[in-house]
Amino acid sequence: MKAAVCLFCLAGIWGLPAPAFAIQLHTGNAGIIAHQIGHLFFLFSMVALMFTINSQGLIRQKGWRLIQLAALFFIFWNLDTLAAHFLDNQIKVVRIETLSMTRMAVVTQSGSQLLAVIYYLLKMDHLWCVPAMVFLLMGLNSLLRDQRQRSDSGDGV
Repeated sequence: MKAAVCLFCLAGIWGLPAPAFAIQLHTGNAGIIAHQIGHLFFLFSMVALMFTINSQGLIRQKGWRLIQLAALFFIFWNLDTLAAHFLDNQIKVVRIETLSMTRMAVVTQSGSQLLAVIYYLLKMDHLWCVPAMVFLLMGLNSLLRDQRQRSDSGDGV
């Protein structure tokens, strides 16, 4: 009984509302430079993957076409995040200001409303990343399904 009460109390404390910190800023030059290098490496890896899929003729399979589409979305995601990180962490022309618990504002050094809108759109990088992950999952599922069909028919490796 005591264990159940303790678990209930812990669950209650753990479930209390707290800031989600959905926007993460990288402090210090070393951290953001290493982070940007990671984005560049991922971007070039996805470009190489797209060329490999084409050059090996894998594009004929639905699964590889979906994986190539995922790579394209990951390329756009990396370009998006590179630009956003450049604006807020490297040249520091944009910052996010907390107005209240539910409101934030994008503030630019020059007061440019256009730059604020562009930055706001850049921060919606999940619109590139989530579809990329979905296409990757669909592509892998398709390749797995094809492999199972080949092994069931006796043609598999």
